[in-house]
Parts: sequence; structure tokens; C-alpha cells
Amino acid sequence: MNLVVLSVDSAAYETAPPSLNHSSSNLSNRLIPLTALASATFLLHGYHPYSQDGAIYVAGLERTINPSLFQADAIFVDGHSRLSLFSHLLAWISVHAHLPFNILLLLIYCVSIFAFLFASHLLAMRLFRSEYARWSSTLLAAVCLTMPAAATSLLVADPYLTARSLSTPLTLLAIVACLDRSWTRMAICTLLACSLHPLMGIYLIGFLLTLMLLSQRRLLAALGLCGAAFLLCGLIAWITRHDPVSPYYREAALSRTYYFLSRWQWEEILGLIAPLLLMAIAAVKSGLRSNAGKLCLACVFTGATSCLASLCFVHPDHPDLLMRLQVLRSFHTIYVLGLVMLGGFIGLHILRRRVLPGIAVLIIAIAGMAFGDHQSYPVSSHIEWPWERPTSPEEQAFLWVRAHTPPQALFASDSTATHSSDDEPGFRAMAERSTLNDSKDEGVSSLFPAARSSLGTLPRRTARPESTHRRRANRAPPPLRSHLDPPLPPGHHRLLLPLPQLRRSRVPDQHPIHHPRKKIIAPVCSCCHPAPERS
Repeated sequence: MNLVVLSVDSAAYETAPPSLNHSSSNLSNRLIPLTALASATFLLHGYHPYSQDGAIYVAGLERTINPSLFQADAIFVDGHSRLSLFSHLLAWISVHAHLPFNILLLLIYCVSIFAFLFASHLLAMRLFRSEYARWSSTLLAAVCLTMPAAATSLLVADPYLTARSLSTPLTLLAIVACLDRSWTRMAICTLLACSLHPLMGIYLIGFLLTLMLLSQRRLLAALGLCGAAFLLCGLIAWITRHDPVSPYYREAALSRTYYFLSRWQWEEILGLIAPLLLMAIAAVKSGLRSNAGKLCLACVFTGATSCLASLCFVHPDHPDLLMRLQVLRSFHTIYVLGLVMLGGFIGLHILRRRVLPGIAVLIIAIAGMAFGDHQSYPVSSHIEWPWERPTSPEEQAFLWVRAHTPPQALFASDSTATHSSDDEPGFRAMAERSTLNDSKDEGVSSLFPAARSSLGTLPRRTARPESTHRRRANRAPPPLRSHLDPPLPPGHHRLLLPLPQLRRSRVPDQHPIHHPRKKIIAPVCSCCHPAPERS
């Protein structure tokens, strides 16, 4: 009886790529359902273009289009854009297509969702023969689009546009080409992914090399490759062990606990171990002759190597180059592939045999993801359409700053504020004005040490006691008389302080980011925190 079950299971998985003529004719019939699914996915997960990492990439894109922006804090804006073709590509499209900036962001984001689902479905066609399994894989990938990839601070796909929005579909297409043994197509997709997101491209190359060796049944060679990658990480850690680390950079690096596996909680570590165990079981059951078995084993090898390298060589005592390479980012690809394969298994063993349990699993997943999306963005609109006025008072104030302050104005936000909420727009991206400390500056500083050292003299961000924060938030602010023309918008006097509040105090001479006359000549944005009392 067990032999019969194994033969049925192995027949459910693809062992060779489908023929080109058959797959091309099928794809033309699948475009309409995939387009409808992409539209439903967009409506389910929402769109927040100026949130989190999206604000970093949008600011870089704005500066690429208009280099006169962000002169005072260019080091925080150029850090990501100079290493990638993402900003330059979108800037070229914006200039030559004559599209409004916000419309372009929305269109490219929608294209990225469709490309992700299209690539996921192509991969499912290489893994499963059953149509139930193929569409179940694509559906689960769509439902879990914004699911976190363990505790790496990455989502499967963000509800905003970043370079990873385009590199993730290219990663899947490169893996599909590898399974098809189409080396030219694989090289093109890999090159494009590396040009858009070099860091994710590095881990894609390592994964593809492992998968190629496993496809040739060279198990020992694949183990040797992972061992060589582990030794390379050790060599990088040994070479950089004596590099000087400034106290400001150390503070910025330690503010991001996801860099250091030794500082993870047990439930976060479970998010690394559980997928590898499940994929190891799936690899044994499906066998190395099937594409699913090869893919699962490649995930186990690369994931285990990343965990060992992070545990052995990345320590909080000495944040170095290996920490900035974020070896645990390889789990982003593992989670994406895991969703596709898990959806196929649900379609094979649940949906094909019993429809109602499969529908129940789908409804539970949709409800859970919808609840999580709402909890992440409780203030902003679920979909922030470019032509609609934002509902968040903070975003309204940022738009007011863009419209009523000079382009070279320099702002400062509350240095004691903590930026822990996803529903917090980036000031630079939305206001198109320079600021001394934006919501994502600590993350940028942890990746680019020069950025942190340039702002080393700023006051340290420390969390306020909750009771003090609540007491100050509920207290009525003192009346402020605006000297700006036009005056501050009604109800936003707690977001912006007028010019006289600064008393034109001089910036410290040792501060490297300042106005040529060493005076801040713009209002201060206190980012929704109450204005300080007058002395």
C-alpha cells in the first residue's frame, strides 16, 4: 500500500520541463486569470508608496530626476540608488514617458505584482502536473504576498515599490530557466536581478549554482560549494575583524537586532528551522528526480549555510562587512519558493480530494493576511491613490511642507522619537525636503557607516516611557502663532513648528551637515509629537 502511495505522489510532480509549444499555448490562456488575480491581490494588500523602505527608494528616485533635491542629506538618499539601476531605470521611464511621478510608481507596482504571480505560476508549472496544484500555488503566493520572511525584516513582497519588487520576479524566472536548463535565459534574468538589487543577486547566484549541481545529481559537489561559501564568510569576518568601528555606527547597527542571529528570540529562530525541516521532508518524499525535490534540497543547503555563517561569524561585538551583507536574506528566496510549493501540496492533497477543507484554508489565510495588513497600517488609507488626499494628518502636513516651503529648506524631526510603526511615511520622500533625521535613517546608517558618522553629533534616539508619552500626547499644546506664509494648516500646529521657535540658533561647528551660513532656515517637523513648551 505504501508503494502505491509513493508512486502516485511521484507522478504528481514534474521531472522535466514541459514542452515549449505546449507551455506557450497554455500561457496565453492563463494571462486573463493571472491579471484578475493580480488585481485582487492589489486590493487585498493595499498600497502605501511612502512607507518604510519605499520612502528610501522614492527619495532616491526623486533625487535622480531632480539632482538639486536633498543637498544637505544626500548621503542618506544616494546610498541605495548609487548601487542599483532601479532609480535610474524609473527616472528614464518617467522622463521619456511623460508620466506623473505618483502615477508611475503605482503602475510599476501593479506590474511587479503581476510579474510576481506570473513567475510563481511558471514555477508551479515546472513543479506540479495537476492544475489544482498549479493554481493553488499561485493563489497562496498571492494571498501571502506581504507575509514576513522569518525575522529578517523582509516581506515576501512589500506593499510599496522597491528594487526588490522587481528583483523577486526575476529571481523566480531565473530559477525556472535553471529547471528548464535554459542557461542563456537564466543568465539574462540573473544579470537583470543583480543590476536592480545587487545584494539579492549575490544570493540568487549562490542558489542557482547549488540547484545546478543538484540537477546533475552531484550531491557532494553541492555540499562542497556550501562549505566553500561558509569558509568565504569566515574569511571576510577574519579580514575585517580589526576594522575600526565608531561608537555611532555601533549604536546604529545594534538598533537592528535582525542582523544578529544570536539576538533572535526562540520563536524567531523557529521561523528559520521549520521551513528547512519541512523542505527536507518534502525532498525525501518527492525524490531528487523531481524538480520539487531538487528545489527543496537546494533551499535546505543554502538556508543551513546561511544560518551557520550568521551564527558563527556575525556578532554584536564587532559589526562588520559580513553583517552588512545580511547572509540571512537568502531566506527571502526560501520563503517565496516555500509558498509556491506549499500551495501545490495543498492543491494536491486537500483541494483536489476535498474542496471544502481547501476553501476553508484559503479563507483563513485571506482573513489572517487582511487583519495583519490592517494592523500594520491603521491610520493610512488601505490604498493610497495618487489622486486622493491622504487621511493621515502626518502625510497632510508633509504635503503642506512640499507646497509651501523652499526646495532647499532643511528640517529636523524629534530626535527622541522612536520609529517602530510601519504606518509612518518618510519625510524626505513625501515632502521632497531635506531632514536631519528621517524615520529610516538608522537602518540606512547601519548599512552605510559613513552616513552614521556624518550625523554622529545628533542627539540619541531613546524611547520615551509610555506613560510620559501618553501624558504629553493628551495634553493640549500651547497656542503657536505661525509666521509662515501661508499659515500652518488647521489642526497641524503640533506637526510643524514655525520659524521663530528655532530662535535661529547656530548649528554646532563640528556638525558636517549644515547650511552654508550655519543656520537652519526652515521650520522643524516634530513628526506628530507635541510641541515643546515655551520657556
